[in-house]
Amino acid sequence: MVGLEDSIKLLLRPSDEIKFILECILLPPSASNDNTAPDASGIKNYSTPQHQRIVAIITHKEAGNNWEEGSVFVLKRKLFSSSSSMSNELEIHRVFPVYGDFTMTMAQLPQDSNDTQTLKLPRTRFKVTINPGQTLIGNEPVDLATDDVSALKDVLTECRRLKELSEIVPEVNSPTQTYSWLASYANSNNDIFIPSLPSAFPDLRNSAQPLYSRLSPASPGTTGDDLNDIVLIRDEWARSRARNQCRRGRVRLNIRLGTFNVNGKMPTQDLAAWVRGSTTDAPNVASIQHSLLPPVSEISPLSLGEVVKDPYDSRGAEAPRSIINSSSAFSSTSYSSAASTSALRNPSTASTFSVANTNHEASLSLSTSSVAASLVSSESPAIYESVPVPLVQPEVPTVSFGKTSGSAAPKPDPDILVLGFEELDLSTEALLYSTSTAREDAWTVAIFAALGEKAQMYEKLASKQLVGMLIIIIVQKSLKACFSHVMTSSVGAGIMGLMGNKGGTAIRLAFTPPASSLEDLNLALGETASTDEHHHGIDLPGPTILTFVVSHLAAFDDMVSKRNADFHELSKRLIFDSSNLAPTSDIGRRDSVGSASSQSVQDTNSSMLGGMAPSQSLVSVPEKFGVFESDILFWMVDLNYRINLPDADVRALLSSESWKNKLEILKHFDQLKTSIREKKAFDIFLEYDIHHLPTYRFGGGISTDSLGYDTKRKPAWTDRILYAFSPLTAKLEPSSYTGHGEITMSDHRPISADFSVDVDLFDKNQLHATAANLFRQVQGMEERAKAKLSQTSIDMGAIFYKRKKTASFMFQNCGKVPLSFRFLPTEAHGEPLPPWLSASHTTGLLLPNEHTEITLMAFIDNKIASRLNLGPRDLNCTLIIHTLMGKDHFISIKAEYQYTCFANKLSRLTHLPGPIRAMKSHNDLLGEGKAINAPREIVRLVNWLMSCAHPTENLFMVEADPDIVDDIREHLDTGNEFPYSHDTRERSIPIAFGAALMELLESLPEPIVPKELHGRCVAVEDRDEAFEVLDDFPPESVNVWISVTAFLHYIVQNSSPRAEEIGMSFHHSSSVGILTVFLQRLRSQPFSLVFFAMTRRLRQMTRLMFALLWVIRSLLCILFTKSTNRPHWIRHSCKHDWTQCRYFIPPRILT
Repeated sequence: MVGLEDSIKLLLRPSDEIKFILECILLPPSASNDNTAPDASGIKNYSTPQHQRIVAIITHKEAGNNWEEGSVFVLKRKLFSSSSSMSNELEIHRVFPVYGDFTMTMAQLPQDSNDTQTLKLPRTRFKVTINPGQTLIGNEPVDLATDDVSALKDVLTECRRLKELSEIVPEVNSPTQTYSWLASYANSNNDIFIPSLPSAFPDLRNSAQPLYSRLSPASPGTTGDDLNDIVLIRDEWARSRARNQCRRGRVRLNIRLGTFNVNGKMPTQDLAAWVRGSTTDAPNVASIQHSLLPPVSEISPLSLGEVVKDPYDSRGAEAPRSIINSSSAFSSTSYSSAASTSALRNPSTASTFSVANTNHEASLSLSTSSVAASLVSSESPAIYESVPVPLVQPEVPTVSFGKTSGSAAPKPDPDILVLGFEELDLSTEALLYSTSTAREDAWTVAIFAALGEKAQMYEKLASKQLVGMLIIIIVQKSLKACFSHVMTSSVGAGIMGLMGNKGGTAIRLAFTPPASSLEDLNLALGETASTDEHHHGIDLPGPTILTFVVSHLAAFDDMVSKRNADFHELSKRLIFDSSNLAPTSDIGRRDSVGSASSQSVQDTNSSMLGGMAPSQSLVSVPEKFGVFESDILFWMVDLNYRINLPDADVRALLSSESWKNKLEILKHFDQLKTSIREKKAFDIFLEYDIHHLPTYRFGGGISTDSLGYDTKRKPAWTDRILYAFSPLTAKLEPSSYTGHGEITMSDHRPISADFSVDVDLFDKNQLHATAANLFRQVQGMEERAKAKLSQTSIDMGAIFYKRKKTASFMFQNCGKVPLSFRFLPTEAHGEPLPPWLSASHTTGLLLPNEHTEITLMAFIDNKIASRLNLGPRDLNCTLIIHTLMGKDHFISIKAEYQYTCFANKLSRLTHLPGPIRAMKSHNDLLGEGKAINAPREIVRLVNWLMSCAHPTENLFMVEADPDIVDDIREHLDTGNEFPYSHDTRERSIPIAFGAALMELLESLPEPIVPKELHGRCVAVEDRDEAFEVLDDFPPESVNVWISVTAFLHYIVQNSSPRAEEIGMSFHHSSSVGILTVFLQRLRSQPFSLVFFAMTRRLRQMTRLMFALLWVIRSLLCILFTKSTNRPHWIRHSCKHDWTQCRYFIPPRILT
């Protein structure tokens, strides 16, 4: 066996390890296909070297992590012309990854007692069947025979262990299973099926990242893992193109979600506003504010997660349990249909295919937008003889279940109601995971009571409770049959990280459009399409996976890190396990969706006793899914995230009637928004814009403020509804997001949200067949690919701040095999493109003779400009396009950056010797003692606005003409005079100047008010304290403060409401936003008076300064009265009225 192991090692890479070896004999096809097990005498003639096989269990671990993958290698001996040349030299015959539906079973071979020769054979000879679990030609099972019982037991045990590992849901940021390491063993003499993904559905978190970020690190000096990258790019390309080709329409689901922290209370109010929303027959809010429901009678307990009837369903408990107990092993990735069987002939190019998600950036199916300047060289006309990459299928119609007519049609009733509860039970014994459903029953009755006459339309589909957390899903009865594969999960994250007072509950389900949607699709297409297009070929509609999560996270203001950690913990621990739902009789059964309900590896624990034949039953390996393995994910939560502002400021803003956009300020300091921005938690989720007041915490006694909030707890939006979805498989549009202040039974107020969800209408078998055909087209990607560029150099010319400039080139596959490509960074761990340049796609796949147009776009934003302003003008660079398993291609980019005064620090602007565009070098600055007092660009804008003879009332209030703003910016950079007259009556001109001033302030890398002074600004209580803070401003910041605040005081001195609106406009600027909070601290006076107070001392100091200047000038004028060599500035501005000294500052700022 040692010599055999050495022979196998010669075939393996150093990173692959041999676990167990088993010597076998290949059974003849007649024996394999016979329903009865062959006896020993039927195979004794097959014990020749030609039929000898070696089964080896090979495992692989990627460098840098412990993620283990396994595969079964079936090897055979190489045969030579001379019998004396027979040796242990082996070659690979078959490879079976231990993954998905893989099984290995065994059965004892009977012996013929009448044959004296067979009596000499070992009595414990077994038939071993290895089934890859894929119904693909070339991946048929293989039957072997062996008499090595001990080795067989080790092999089966190891296969079961590897199969269990393959079912584990990866943790956050862990590497995914790819099995791409098997590609190096693929050749024309063996069959290898290489899966590419760890589960049936790609993780939604991957869709939030560009495909390029998931490829292996590579650079010109560092070789990446091309085989693994090929698998990733190929899968993205195939799933995107297959889905787009098979999509025939969309079906609209109306989903209403709600979450309510009930604070341990039982329902005592009408919940119609929360459950039904705005309906024409809803009762008046005022009339139900204090209305009470009669005491709720106790009803029969409901099983957790069980499908139950609603209390108003007169038909009784007829809900088919098969909806819950049906196979939970739904997998849209299995090639289980007959249509897909004949589509893929070469298994070495196949891949586990998922249709749940994709990254559109990586897909070449995307349509390429038109470009402003095409720089394709005319020297290579042959490139246009290739076939262009197909575009995305045109938009398909969307059909709804609810029939509406006209734009004035009422809002459709929800197809699905998903309601989540927190703090359902606050009793001490509930912390021990009490299974009582009394409170669930009571709230279920209240929900159906709130539905009113619509209650008869709905039925409860499923629910899941964990102590105080409860999720209930209610669907329209007419659609109940469309929901299947319902799975539930719950995780505690409270005391000691385990108790159920905090944690989450979740429900996962599949929705398959009903047959009626096909009729509606026919009607929709009949209005816009010809009769020939009415045939859709949809025999078996494919499902869409929806997941709903309700969670309750750690409380208190300073527990942000704990809340973020709780989210990541729930993301890992909320696992849907099909074994909790599928009965034993269903194991191995294929359901209507077409995927195996479970996978199995033969149990060997009792197979070797007393020479008895092993049991023929299979050991189930249940399927497991994470919450992110879904097409659509909703997360309804009492997140307990608070607002990072002092309690007094939060209450002052909420109670203020003058701050119309006060919620915008509070949302900026919201802890959840901050965590999302900083990618610390919930970073892939979206949230509809919040327009309702904070829903926590309300008091019921005397210790409340004017809005009813408890004075002991700072108001906050603790209750939220978040969502994430795959843009490839679904479209989602929120239509409402509101709080319900009329429901006052708890210290929280419930919130609700309505969504229109468009799911794809496609045929599942057709999707599998299309995917199989696409994978067949990409056969041979492991071979060396050939490609060429339409040009190797592009001159993009001058690049300006905030001006888009595009160029494009063609990339063609001129070889005979498909190719994958990616952009490479010029340096290790760098980005593939410079920060000022982007590409329409940085990865892609091209079939033979196919080409794609790659569009480059140069754009300089504030972040990029702040760096480019400190460097040379030269932006020349080289782009590297790497063809996987091929060579690199290089494109030379030539560009020159045009300096701008935007996105510079105030201190740098004051050291500019003149217009920034005139600088010869980025280091061409004035010395420390020669800096000017304030940036000339800000002064120029303020001066023009102050001198405008016809100022507009809409300054800072309306959107400006971007072309005029860009022209003003250009004149600021070049130092040229503005081409706009101060006497202009065109309102767009002063509006554009105001916008330019706002953009200039917004672009400052450092705010006018230094960050270290923000806390002092917020803590200011009176004007004297404000002036003390001003004394600590840098000199350039003080001078800008003088210009801006004096100008603002001038334009708003006669309009306090306008002052508040302008103040809010300035608040949105990160550079001057703190000014609004700073000034709000002086809230005892109207806004215009605040400006007056803040600038009064500055005006007095300015007048004193100019009075001194007037005295000095007067003396100088006397000295130079008879001189013809008086300085120009004296001749220009030496007047006895100091208010006319416009050379220094406009007179209106001093009035």
